Amino acid sequence: MRLTVRGAAAPGPRHQADPRGVLAFLARLLPPVGIVIGIYILWTGSDHPGGAFQGGAILASMWLLAVMAGLADTPLVSDRSVRFILVAGPGLFLLVGLAGLLFGAAFLSYPPALAKPLILGIEVAMTLTIAATLGLLLAGVPERGMEP
Repeated sequence: MRLTVRGAAAPGPRHQADPRGVLAFLARLLPPVGIVIGIYILWTGSDHPGGAFQGGAILASMWLLAVMAGLADTPLVSDRSVRFILVAGPGLFLLVGLAGLLFGAAFLSYPPALAKPLILGIEVAMTLTIAATLGLLLAGVPERGMEP
């Protein structure tokens, strides 16, 4: 039996939780704090330990907490914005790297004056890509919208 995915498939099962339960309470309470911590770790990661992966992992965990509580749903795999987010980080990294190769001396070589903005731009894009990738990986394969 071969399974094909329709264009409107969503990753993983739909989660239902008690709207008055502890999980729903924590899913309403923790994401704002987690988002601030994820952004802080991303910001300090340009100068200290931390960065895109750690910030993206925290953002993904906050998203998955809301999904498990039934407060949010996973996006459709055919959604163009999801696909854009998944390639934005690596795409920007390659674009900046190749620009350094074309206009500078080597891959990822850029003027010192533009170093901080370019590093932060790459880190932000990679954080969003990592958060979306981890969230979708942990959500699972598309189960809803599959046909035999």
